[in-house]
Amino acid sequence: MPDNLGIGFFVLGAVLILIALVGGKFKIFVAEVSPAVTSPFIRIIAFALGVTFILLSLNPTMISVALAEATVPSSPLATESPSWIPQDTQNTAAPTQTSLLPTTIPDTPVLTRPSPTEFVISYWQNVSDGSYENSWAQLSPEFRRANHNNDYNDYIQGYQHMKLCGIVVNNVNLIQQDSYSAVVAAHFTYYTGIQCNPSEYNFEMRLIYDTAGNSWLFDKNIVK
Repeated sequence: MPDNLGIGFFVLGAVLILIALVGGKFKIFVAEVSPAVTSPFIRIIAFALGVTFILLSLNPTMISVALAEATVPSSPLATESPSWIPQDTQNTAAPTQTSLLPTTIPDTPVLTRPSPTEFVISYWQNVSDGSYENSWAQLSPEFRRANHNNDYNDYIQGYQHMKLCGIVVNNVNLIQQDSYSAVVAAHFTYYTGIQCNPSEYNFEMRLIYDTAGNSWLFDKNIVK
């Protein structure tokens, strides 16, 4: 530190202490204080500053440190982006891999064909009960045309002329069946006339399958 700076600090400190003590109107070295200082607050501040400057002049190290801190240039502002600056949160959506599951096609329900033997029993039961509308619906179009010329009245008149009392069906057996036809054999007992006299017959009946109605139809009757 330059010697004159230390002397200057000492003189300034001495002046401030004298101001604090005597209030002014004195001359020390080349410094002259003419006005009188009457404010106690100012004189206390002057005393504190005076002591400070004298201590600085007596301790050159403190002055050197103070000067070094005053002359150190401020560090330039960082030009890099602070790590805490929020980044763009919009994420680029990664292509999603879609797993294609095998398509399950439900099975088309397969209609279960009714029993040909049960159909034969049902048909002859309708005839025996006189439910001719139901039994007529169980005949195939070919049977109606060939045997009754598609005439429902001709169909029922045949049984009326017989004076049919009833029919009993026994020994119903399936002879043959495929996807569209079946052959059923059975033993019949007709009860006819005023006395309902019995007569025995063996029939072999050919059936055809009606897909739309999921039903068998009576197509041909052969007397054995």
